[in-house]
Amino acid sequence: MIPAKRFYMIRHGETEANASRTMAGSIDSPLTVTGRAQAEKVAKAIVTLEPKPSVIIHSHLSRARDTATIINRALNLDMHEDPDFAEIHAGDWEGTSYKICRAFLHSFDDPPNGETYDEFIDRIKRGKNTYMTKHNSPVLIVCHGGVFRAFGKIYGLNMPGVQNCHLYEFEPRDHPIFPWKVWQHNIDENNTLLRSPAQVYDDALADAMAS
Repeated sequence: MIPAKRFYMIRHGETEANASRTMAGSIDSPLTVTGRAQAEKVAKAIVTLEPKPSVIIHSHLSRARDTATIINRALNLDMHEDPDFAEIHAGDWEGTSYKICRAFLHSFDDPPNGETYDEFIDRIKRGKNTYMTKHNSPVLIVCHGGVFRAFGKIYGLNMPGVQNCHLYEFEPRDHPIFPWKVWQHNIDENNTLLRSPAQVYDDALADAMAS
């Protein structure tokens, strides 16, 4: 399994595909003006993290790379690009409305003529093992909504989507299902990060333990 070390993970800022409610998948959908502003806002607050990340890992898609680059203006860390953290290749669903592929988003169906969910999960495992084995201090992973869902699925958690540019902290703990306590960092009107339990993970874990 993936080493149970502390790490941070954040989804990229809003993209043109997000704004139009379409599935991007492996399509290189750029950040919107709003998406860049979201990254700039979190960058102003992320320097207050304790412990701070030591390195930034991002997918090769421009929406993750650009989000990571904006965030890194405040951190000045080494950055590594890795396609293992890219969004799932959604095959025939890429470029289509969320309404068409909603079943896939919520039930982990394999997209027609795309990457299977097992293949997607395998590369997420590979990517996380690569960097979390190599680094003892926290890494910051800038990735995609599907990566959050796939990471949860590895441990039997049925994760809904996470919002653009919301920062999550994974703190190691002893637990029979998911060996991290997850915290969400919200930004207040003073650009201060407020740390609170990530309800979306607590709910998914409660469902998994009840099943």
